[in-house]
Amino acid sequence: MLTAKQERFVQNLIKGMSQREAYKNSYDASKMKDKTIDDKASLLFKQGEIRARYEELTRKLEDESIMSAKERMRWLTRVVNGDIKEKKYIYIDGEKNVSDLETDIGTKIKAIDTLNKMDGQYVQNIKADVNGQLELKEQETISNIESLVQQMEEIDEDDISE
Repeated sequence: MLTAKQERFVQNLIKGMSQREAYKNSYDASKMKDKTIDDKASLLFKQGEIRARYEELTRKLEDESIMSAKERMRWLTRVVNGDIKEKKYIYIDGEKNVSDLETDIGTKIKAIDTLNKMDGQYVQNIKADVNGQLELKEQETISNIESLVQQMEEIDEDDISE
């Protein structure tokens, strides 16, 4: 169990303070030289309970800030469905204008490709070459091709800009 000062030290580190600043903010270091503070802060940080608490809080922050696989898949699906717009810069009469346009087909195909990889839709064949080195080749399954075909839209000649 950490003391209140030790907990404050760890919390300050998590907030981004240096060990020196975290120590100064947690302990009475007004009469200490910076070298002494650095030494004490370093020793404090090496203590098992302090280090364990720091790592626990770091993992918790990472868990809260990183998208889960399901969240990434939902976002990519929104890209494919056209719910996520891309910012396009268009110059009209010499002025730069920003427009939110539907994602282009290339972006959608990349999103589908990423989704297929995340979903395990690609089959990986591993074979050894003559020197015994492993070669990894990815092959699309029929379901991937069908998925791409379903996403494609027919293009009218009027849609093609020159």
